[in-house]
Amino acid sequence: MTVSEEFQEIMREYDDAVEEVQKNRKRFDGFFGLGHHPGDAACHEIMDGKVKDLCARAAEEADPAEKAALTGEVLRKEKAWNGPAFARLMLCAIQRHTLALIPRLEEGERRELAEWYGASYPRRERLPVQEEVFRALKK
Repeated sequence: MTVSEEFQEIMREYDDAVEEVQKNRKRFDGFFGLGHHPGDAACHEIMDGKVKDLCARAAEEADPAEKAALTGEVLRKEKAWNGPAFARLMLCAIQRHTLALIPRLEEGERRELAEWYGASYPRRERLPVQEEVFRALKK
């Protein structure tokens, strides 16, 4: 199984878990501290840990094409997300795990990703982790 296929499997599991959280969500969960906020569900941390491990392993073991493909998939996942909004921030947060991969990409691949990233995440809208990723891509 390639690292891209592993990432897709992690995302399928996450999609299923988020769907389950959404299905079990009560009307006022998270409002004024009532109930359970869906953003606090364990599935977010589980997915984050799996993506972190995958990116670290890929940085050391994957071939250059797989590193580039995985980096692109992780960075593009948040923009492609069409699930519940409460999961969107987590998809932004996992972008930090690409920092292990970015220095190992070829210059042309980094430049191409930097152009896409800069257009997709304008400076005024970037979160701190996204600014860090963008700076790494621009090096």
